[in-house]
Amino acid sequence: MVSSILTNNGAMTALQSLKATQKNLLETQNRISTGLKVSTAKDNAATWAVATSMRSDIANYKQVSENLSVSSSILSTAEAAATTIADLVKEIRTKVSSAANPAVDKAQVQADIDELLAQIDSTAQSAAFKGVNLVNSDAGQRVLTSVNQVGGNATAVFSNIAAKNLTIAEGSELSSLKDLTVLSRADQTFSALNDGVSKTTVTLASALDINAGNTLTFKYVDETNTSRDLQVKFTKDVGTVEELVEYLNGDATFSGKLRADRVTGDLTTMTLSAKDRDSAIRLGAVDNAGTLGTADLVTYAAASGSGGTDPLGDPTSTRAGGVRRLDVTFADGPLQMEDEFVLKVQTAVADEDKIVTYKLKVVGGDYKTGQKIDEGSQTTAEPKTYVIALAAADVMAPNVSGKQIAEYIQKALFLGTGANASGAIDGDLEWNTDHFLNTADAGNAFDVAVSDSGMLSVLTASGATDNVLSFNSSKTDFQVLMDKIADASTAIENAAASFGTAGNRIDMQKEFLDKLVDTLTTGLGAMVDADMSEEAARLQALQVQEQLGTQALSIANQAPQSILSLFR
Repeated sequence: MVSSILTNNGAMTALQSLKATQKNLLETQNRISTGLKVSTAKDNAATWAVATSMRSDIANYKQVSENLSVSSSILSTAEAAATTIADLVKEIRTKVSSAANPAVDKAQVQADIDELLAQIDSTAQSAAFKGVNLVNSDAGQRVLTSVNQVGGNATAVFSNIAAKNLTIAEGSELSSLKDLTVLSRADQTFSALNDGVSKTTVTLASALDINAGNTLTFKYVDETNTSRDLQVKFTKDVGTVEELVEYLNGDATFSGKLRADRVTGDLTTMTLSAKDRDSAIRLGAVDNAGTLGTADLVTYAAASGSGGTDPLGDPTSTRAGGVRRLDVTFADGPLQMEDEFVLKVQTAVADEDKIVTYKLKVVGGDYKTGQKIDEGSQTTAEPKTYVIALAAADVMAPNVSGKQIAEYIQKALFLGTGANASGAIDGDLEWNTDHFLNTADAGNAFDVAVSDSGMLSVLTASGATDNVLSFNSSKTDFQVLMDKIADASTAIENAAASFGTAGNRIDMQKEFLDKLVDTLTTGLGAMVDADMSEEAARLQALQVQEQLGTQALSIANQAPQSILSLFR
């Protein structure tokens, strides 16, 4: 080999080897630091391109999975709301069932139902997750459930989640619960529970002297048409009609079936009636023929040594022959179209075929208050039914008072039965002799009056053979209420099932995407991840090679120095 001071071939060879070693060492260190054997396109262009596409897919699937988590939470919120509303409807069903019991205060039950209905609305309105509510409108949600690769192109896949309006607004799934009430129209339009109940006037002594230990016995007919006695034993002295009425209504036995009332402006008179208009009992007793007879309604007995006097005056008088009356006080506010009040009277107290029914119906059109409505029900045969108009323009005015309603009903009875022929609306509307007068006379005539306080009263004359039976409106149809609740329950159950089904599908899709991400991540790792065991062994080998290369280069660089020795 030529010795040259210009060219050091050994040094150049050693340098090239060292550079190659350092390059490999740099690659190994890069793989170890990044954990990737393909971290840039320079490492492996084809693999890097595939890996980049896969990373994009994985990122998309992860985002879709997160979206599905939110959608699952939205559905879980909706399902929880539907379950809560279902429980509230069950409670409403229980309340309605309890209201069918005549002993229950329906007004209180209705107050509870109103609160439950308000809670249903509140639950539906507040069941939102991140501003999305599936139970207060019909607007559904479009949810991204996947991003599919079709022909190399990314295609979004959506699912529609149906919303259910579980409020009680008009047109909602629960609209059958709107205005749900256990109160009949009579409950809503009459002021007192025994408004419209047949009352019998009892005339008392001018001065009462009822002592503790004395008893009063009241006769009534129960739901099976069986005569019964109800006895009230006094535990304290009573000296006025006001005290007597208060004592009777405070007695548990008496107030469970009957009610006593003062007659306004009369200090010696009270009325007796069934407790409320839903009661099926009647005052009096049935005779051998099974009809309501004229036996004494109230009898008095003094306990031995207790003192006191008979408060009923002459004990030999027939007290069932007193004035019979119906009193009704109307609540302020308009009536509704098709409201109907039914008045039943009896033109012979011992003859149940002599019952006459007057239907006072709220109607529109050209009808005037008191005009006869021909519904095909008027007849001259027994029993008779007459239908009389209450003009909607009169009784549906926004500010109509209870007293005005009473006066319109009085007018309808006067004009509709021909009691006031000169004021008849449609010619002579007198139907036989079953008409109303300003003053009750014996026979087939009844008095209808309105007091200064607005109370409508229908009365018979004292001792008359006529009888007034009831003045009522439509009763609560509990079967209709139960059907409405059943419809609402079905709608809620279907909604909850729909949310549950959609939620299950969302959860399954999320589980699949999570597994898909894991699978793609594993595949991606196999393509680009560095084998750290292999890289560690390579690093150690390359470090040794680098040291050796450095030493070889150092030796090669010493070769020109040996030429100097030739010139010594």
